[in-house]
Amino acid sequence: MTDRPSFPSLYQPIAMANELEPFERAIRIAAEGAEPGTILWSGRADEALAAVVLAPEQSRERSLPVLQVALLALGDALTALVPPVVAVTFDWPDGLLINGGLVGGVRMAVAPAAQSEPIPDWLVIGIEVRIRGSWESEMAAERRLASLEAEGCDGIRSIDVLETFGRHFLGWIELWQEQGVEAVHRAWLARTPALGRRVRFELAGHRKEGVFSGITESGDLRLGEGQGAQIVSIESAISQPSWAA
Repeated sequence: MTDRPSFPSLYQPIAMANELEPFERAIRIAAEGAEPGTILWSGRADEALAAVVLAPEQSRERSLPVLQVALLALGDALTALVPPVVAVTFDWPDGLLINGGLVGGVRMAVAPAAQSEPIPDWLVIGIEVRIRGSWESEMAAERRLASLEAEGCDGIRSIDVLETFGRHFLGWIELWQEQGVEAVHRAWLARTPALGRRVRFELAGHRKEGVFSGITESGDLRLGEGQGAQIVSIESAISQPSWAA
């Protein structure tokens, strides 16, 4: 056993003190010119926390689906670790559910891009999974908060989640590049129990309600069909994750 996760060689790992937040630190070093593939991680036992610095190759709008790519990777990581009877599903746009209980999710920050330079200089993806213990989230007040341990997934360490996520994230990035965003969205929609159901979303002060009918090319939520369809922008998840206070 080891106290340090083993990541694929494409990553450049940086260990963080347990009391520090990898996501916020990753944003700072990305703005300072950190290399793409830098992954910051925390050795906390109660939560799996990590953040990855990326270098977008497309415009801001076309880069936003990486949020779904990261959630797919996190979902695959948990599926590989939890018992087969445990359901791993998603909440739009960024929440991770275990047996319907919210255990964490992904978050994203994007560098501001000038109109003359539409491709952002950097992008940061963060992940958080509650391994054990209780947690509070004002944003998730209407959902059941859970942990892996509370849902019967004993013996899973935060390092196990980080290592497995790191491998799956590279695989999903490659699939996105080779097969396009449609393949990402098909796989993502297959993991959300909300599809086809009436839902309500409140993000960044905006509340909308309707039947979850799909997501757009950039990952926005579509409620309803035809001329009456409403769109909830994925941009709202950048300013504030739906699952975190």
